[in-house]
Amino acid sequence: MRIVRQVSGATAILFMLTGCAVGTHTPEAISGGSLSPRQICEGSLGSAVILDWEPGTVSEFRAYQYGGPKATVPLAHAFPGMPGNTRGAWCGTKGGTNVTHWWAVVVGHKPATVIIVHGPGEGVWNGLVSGRVGGP
Repeated sequence: MRIVRQVSGATAILFMLTGCAVGTHTPEAISGGSLSPRQICEGSLGSAVILDWEPGTVSEFRAYQYGGPKATVPLAHAFPGMPGNTRGAWCGTKGGTNVTHWWAVVVGHKPATVIIVHGPGEGVWNGLVSGRVGGP
């Protein structure tokens, strides 16, 4: 079972909400194709300000957890019916000053909120990241 790496400074306040965004999908985005994680985020999160992106799969999304001693597994039942090897992206969007809203995104499906992170260093552009939320 994978445990999430620290996603912010030590003083960050973490909390999770349920998925609640309406994405916009072009025919290309729905078909998937060979989209990059950034393209998946941009095509699925509408006018949100995209700060970060990282490749992911439905299996990785479902295994993501944080906290303890009893871990929170916000995406345990995300993307029902989708095979675990379905490609997607972890996407960070600007949620305000010092706030990053992390999403799990699969093309053609409603994005799912992963976690919202408050704290120093959040809410700023990073581009492609590795291991920030749920990566390898």
